[in-house]
Amino acid sequence: MTTPDRQSVFARSASPVAAGAGGRDVAIDGDMVRNAYARWAPVYTLLAAPTALGRKAAVAKVNAIGGHFLEAGVGTGLALPDYTSNVTVTGVDLSHDMLVRANEKIEKERLRNVTGVHEMDLTNLAFADGAFGGTVCMFTITAVPDAARVMDELARVVRPGGHVVICSHFRAERFPWTVTDRILTPFATRLGWNPSMKIDGVLGCDQLELVSREDARPAGLFDLLTFRKR
Repeated sequence: MTTPDRQSVFARSASPVAAGAGGRDVAIDGDMVRNAYARWAPVYTLLAAPTALGRKAAVAKVNAIGGHFLEAGVGTGLALPDYTSNVTVTGVDLSHDMLVRANEKIEKERLRNVTGVHEMDLTNLAFADGAFGGTVCMFTITAVPDAARVMDELARVVRPGGHVVICSHFRAERFPWTVTDRILTPFATRLGWNPSMKIDGVLGCDQLELVSREDARPAGLFDLLTFRKR
């Protein structure tokens, strides 16, 4: 496996991709995400509290599978202590500020099953084809400029028969989350993620077969998707 060093150079996204919600376009690009998460990094643990149940469900899925997983969008490393000893984890994230805190967590909690975390763009991963047994991406796929391209990359770095696990909020189909989407979408550029991205963007990868789609609590807010590499 080709493993980049801790200061890997990542490719900046050349252009944003628009996603509509109720007639409103939302443009997500790399610089916007970096700036947003630089602001959120010091208080991200508090802000991420509503995602705790979804994150634990995704990690439980990874623990049940086992093997070497890439955590795409590792952030401040909130999930890292929850992986069991049968899972080895390598993390990547676009935000340097987030990764500083992830490294602190790895060292403080002596997480020996974490090989390292690297600054990297998910649309251009610096890993060889089939480098991992699986990838997991939690609450990050709606913060990228091109979800379909990221799915292609997550699939590329997984060996055939491996798994891709996705947990995130997508455009809501039921009340009250439809109201939440309408309220949050105008603030997408400040949030650094698109609250109303359609789930279609993660379902079209030819390399992946959808194995399961589940509600992650609170029901209707988060989707937990498990794919298998063909």
